[in-house]
Amino acid sequence: MYRTDEGGGRFQPELSIIVPVHNGAGTLRACLEALLRAPGPARELIVIDDESRDDSAAIAVSMGVRTIRCSHNRGCGAARNSGEKETTGPILVFVDSDVVIQPDTLQRISKFMSENPGYSAVFGSYDAMPGDPGFVSQYRNLLHHFTHQQGKSEAETFWTGLGAVRRSAFRSVGGFRSGCRAIADIALGLDLSDAGFRIRLDRDLLCKHLKPWTLRSMVMTDVFLRAVPWSEIILRRGQFTNDLNTSVIHRLGVVFANAALACTVLAIVAPAFAGLAALAFSAMLLANAQVLTQFLKRRGLLFTLGVVPLQFLHQLCSGVGFALALKRHYIDAASPLQAPNASLDQPLSASATRSVIAVAD
Repeated sequence: MYRTDEGGGRFQPELSIIVPVHNGAGTLRACLEALLRAPGPARELIVIDDESRDDSAAIAVSMGVRTIRCSHNRGCGAARNSGEKETTGPILVFVDSDVVIQPDTLQRISKFMSENPGYSAVFGSYDAMPGDPGFVSQYRNLLHHFTHQQGKSEAETFWTGLGAVRRSAFRSVGGFRSGCRAIADIALGLDLSDAGFRIRLDRDLLCKHLKPWTLRSMVMTDVFLRAVPWSEIILRRGQFTNDLNTSVIHRLGVVFANAALACTVLAIVAPAFAGLAALAFSAMLLANAQVLTQFLKRRGLLFTLGVVPLQFLHQLCSGVGFALALKRHYIDAASPLQAPNASLDQPLSASATRSVIAVAD
């Protein structure tokens, strides 16, 4: 389905925007307001409420956005699959509920898909001005920004914080993997790449992240929601990707960080290891020189000095996650990605109206 602009100009693809949410009342309104007021092609907007226990669903309904509520929490991948089944546009746009798009975002996606038929998907990154002022939040969101800004334009993976994919390609690989509750977007990107579909990382396709981070949430996310499932996918595929946070230089940083910790522990009983610990830590800093330089340029010396221990911890968590994945893969022979199937989705209410907006380009 396509729509023309009000001036009778060239046709533009219709966008089906899918926003999954789970207990996201604090950020959902800002997310939807940006999507509703953004100029660009005709689009439909749907919220999939993944069994939120706050006012997320009520907020979406009050804004006139079609809202479907899942009877069980199934994860973002399953929620997005549900949204795909309820929409009709040829281009699916996935936006996280704690993300605010820029005014030109939908126009940029539409133009790229129209002018680049050889690409099946495109995704962007967070901007360099995170919404939450906390130090850990600033670090994590800026780290994501810097990582994506240094990524390859010809991507192997995908990102659903702000990403678009042609429905035909999405369906050809079966959508998001069933039961894949963590990094479902990365798995989708790999499935698309393995099937021969091209994916573009657009460094200028930016959005603001509103999520607050704490040290605890960072550690839990890095180990159990990033490193473990990512490592399991790598072990099953039998090969590493060499992009974004799985690049060779990032992997070296992980190795050196964990070696520095191991040598520090050994130095307690064998002081000779102290020198090796210092050497490994220096090598970790060198491996992270590029990203630390970006922090230095953006936020200055004091901020960057505070980032060093967080980056060290981040890479320790990656090493721990990989070790746990190795144990599960070779010893436990159990997948961390499998989860019971949830029940079917149910409409929230008869009063939840479908939001289809036709605006001028």
